[in-house]
Amino acid sequence: MKKIFLLAAVCLAGVKVSQAQHFSHGLGVGIFVEDAERAEPKGSYTLSYSPRFSFAETDKTSLSVGVPLNVGFSVTYYDGYSYAYSIYDDSDFGYTINIPVMLNFNIGAGSSSTCRDKMGYFIGAGYAYHVGSVYVPFLNEYGYEYNISETRSSTGLAANIGIRIGLGAKKKHNIEIRASYMKGITSYKPDVFGANCLFNF
Repeated sequence: MKKIFLLAAVCLAGVKVSQAQHFSHGLGVGIFVEDAERAEPKGSYTLSYSPRFSFAETDKTSLSVGVPLNVGFSVTYYDGYSYAYSIYDDSDFGYTINIPVMLNFNIGAGSSSTCRDKMGYFIGAGYAYHVGSVYVPFLNEYGYEYNISETRSSTGLAANIGIRIGLGAKKKHNIEIRASYMKGITSYKPDVFGANCLFNF
């Protein structure tokens, strides 16, 4: 009899766990600003895709693991160098890819499939990979300095914080506004600041 009750308790616990987790994703846009010691500051416009798996849910809180991917482009104006050995202004198109893995604590709207709050909040930390065009100073044989475009990558610690605004009568969807920061600790060690607005469904 005890074994039957134990088995039933395990089954009920399994059902509860399976119901206390869900997958969601979002689409949106963002702006990223990148700065490094030996590179020109760069701003990028990005498209965002943010899949997220929530677990350990209660009625109004949860933990989640997400990968808020950002892919974008930039237009950078910089000093160039002509064959006549004179300085001129030029511009170049670049790209940015930012891929963090974030563990977030969520409360309120968007935290769980059963939460009906109008407002929600989240904060979290993780680790990120960042790659893109970087403009670095170069000194040629004639002593003229100008910027050249290189592709560089870095990994480092990341953090984010934001709010969610529930939509609809059942608040199953929400608008998310997120601020993020990454501190690169490899390669050229950039500081990467981000701001995103997404629709989560």
